[in-house]
Amino acid sequence: MEKVILRNEMPSDYRVVEEMTREAFWNNHVPGCDEHYLIHMMRNCHSFIKELDFVAEIDGKVVGNIVYAKSKIMGDKSKYHDVITFGSVSVLPEYQGKGIGAMLI
Repeated sequence: MEKVILRNEMPSDYRVVEEMTREAFWNNHVPGCDEHYLIHMMRNCHSFIKELDFVAEIDGKVVGNIVYAKSKIMGDKSKYHDVITFGSVSVLPEYQGKGIGAMLI
């Protein structure tokens, strides 16, 4: 496999990442998908962690993406714990199964 470069997503990547994410998830679990729209909306959310928004690139082509957000988990006695969650992890279908998702995580 070609060399995979991991780097932060830039605004110029936004449309490419959304299209790549749509292709990665299209008709996987239900007809269509909405993961690409979720990423679009997350970028404007206060819990979005821009510094942990990464793309995987091969030969200048974006082939994968991962995003992270701040979250809370409610534990015993309604005590909240601050955590970081990730998702979605998107990899173009023709690059899936090659370890790119694991690199992003």
